Amino acid sequence: MSEPLEIWRDASVGEVREALVHAGKPMALRVARASDDGARARWGELYVARVREVDKRRRGAFVDLGLRHGQGFLPLGGDGQARIGRERVALSEGVGIVIAIVREAARGKSAVLELRETGHDGETPHRIARPECDEELAAARPGDSAVRFKLDALIEAALSRSAPIEGGGLLTIEPTSALVAIDVDAGGRAGSGDPERFALDLNIAAAAEAARQLRLRNLGGLVAIDFVSMRSKSHQRQLEQAVKVAFEADPWSVQFGGLSRFGVYELARAQLRTPLHEQLRDGDNRLSVETVALIALRAIEREGRAQPGRQIACTISPEAKAWLDAGEIDWRADLSNRIGMRWIIDSAPAGAFWPREKVDARAL
Repeated sequence: MSEPLEIWRDASVGEVREALVHAGKPMALRVARASDDGARARWGELYVARVREVDKRRRGAFVDLGLRHGQGFLPLGGDGQARIGRERVALSEGVGIVIAIVREAARGKSAVLELRETGHDGETPHRIARPECDEELAAARPGDSAVRFKLDALIEAALSRSAPIEGGGLLTIEPTSALVAIDVDAGGRAGSGDPERFALDLNIAAAAEAARQLRLRNLGGLVAIDFVSMRSKSHQRQLEQAVKVAFEADPWSVQFGGLSRFGVYELARAQLRTPLHEQLRDGDNRLSVETVALIALRAIEREGRAQPGRQIACTISPEAKAWLDAGEIDWRADLSNRIGMRWIIDSAPAGAFWPREKVDARAL
């Protein structure tokens, strides 16, 4: 990438969001939440930890990281031992070790660990370091309204089932427990009278967009892309090369399968971070209660800045109000520091239909 990279970064109440942008196109997206600190492991962090259980049947050890939610999984070799470089190490329950997070929890599976050191007591498992990129997120400041608006729109688009293809056409992206399925549709794309050339141009553009969307959404594992069918062997070879070019700048490792006779291309992309939809949505694919609560806090802050000195009222669903009342994060102090103590948050009246996603913030 020869053109300079741009970073959109915004620290709102309870959440920091960051997008890496190249040539005007967002290429990567990260969301870090205050509620994750001390609760969930993030890629690249180091922990002093304690082996909780060695499971030879699963060829791994379950490790206590001192977190409120979940534990880590340390893979073991066929001999039941862990590896530090070329050295093999036998582990037993209760021993203290230093580990790195090499894959965040995803799809209901524990975070995957890598052994770095042995010989620690493991009495109080805790994080001892995090990567520089996460330190930058922790130090982030509130962005201006334009940056916040762009991030709002980007995240909404990245949670959608579909994504437009440059020049016309549409990708439909379906993450499942087994794989990520991507369908390519021509939609209203304009083209020449040559169906084969039309399909090739569409598929090459779709390959580039699929690579961008997978990175934006933090999607990995097995990926199956159902391209528009082409008969020409030459065009099929061009498409296979285009797929490889599309993933050249991907920082995660990608293994390429090939194009089947049905026009489906299979590849495997490393899954290092939790997928965006798992961070922000529930299992039923609705925005999570926490996501809605944080949206409400941003709406209150926006109205407060637009209406200095006026009281801000915000009505949200009872479940989002309950999340805020539970005090999972210290949002009151943060919001007060930003706009002062001039807000009222209430829930929808009893018996009223109020969708979870609905947020009504207004100046009084």
